[in-house]
Amino acid sequence: MKKIFLLLTYISAFTVGVKADTLDSLKQQLQLTTDDKAKAIIYNSMADCYLSFKTAPNSYTKRINYENAVNYTMLAMKTYYKYSDTTGMIYSYSNLSRAYRSQRKFAQAKWFILQANTLSRHQKAVPSIINTLVDLAAIKIDIKDYNLAKKDLKEAHRLAMKNKLAEQDSSVKIAYSRLYTFIQVPPAENVFQGLDETIKNEELAYAAKQKKLAALASLKQLKKTQTGKKKLLAATAASKIPVQQIKLTAPTINWETPSSKTNTDSLKTVSL
Repeated sequence: MKKIFLLLTYISAFTVGVKADTLDSLKQQLQLTTDDKAKAIIYNSMADCYLSFKTAPNSYTKRINYENAVNYTMLAMKTYYKYSDTTGMIYSYSNLSRAYRSQRKFAQAKWFILQANTLSRHQKAVPSIINTLVDLAAIKIDIKDYNLAKKDLKEAHRLAMKNKLAEQDSSVKIAYSRLYTFIQVPPAENVFQGLDETIKNEELAYAAKQKKLAALASLKQLKKTQTGKKKLLAATAASKIPVQQIKLTAPTINWETPSSKTNTDSLKTVSL
């Protein structure tokens, strides 16, 4: 037993030593790098190193590691925001969520992973959507919000199945295993039993519903088009009605001819 303990201690010390060497190497690379984006990658790698220090001699060292992870991630985030690098921002938000979750600051952790999930959806990056949903579900399990965690994992599993992403689906199932230690679900909702079939049936029902809605929309558009054509024909027919022409007759002028007998009354001289 003592030998096993010593072996584990040696492995742990060796692992920490390797990570410390990696961190020193990254710091040296940072001094030699002038490109902003390259620096951002190094900042995130350094944050990863600090987050990977699971064992620490005391709580103070652990807190310093998490603070360093947050600080380096924020430096990376500043660069990614400057260059509108959505992929880098997603990674940085996820790192910040991990750092705050490790400190059991679940409100901050949840907020940051939601930002990562939102950006992933805007980018339509399915693997990132799945990863952020798994991280979000993990936080919800931590705060005992099991039903919402189950909902997030179901969406993640659905996306992994639909896009045939075996690696992401494996991480989803690991998260499900943790969830099942806290709650019991019927076989139809169990990822290791009937959930796949349930999802397939839901997909078929959804597709049928969408097809029906599309047919109704098409029929409605057809009726609208026919009504418009009828109105157009009616307006066209009305415009072709002949206008009744008004006959103009010249006025009859009765000319008065002077009589053969001219009297003085009829002949008057007008003096000007």
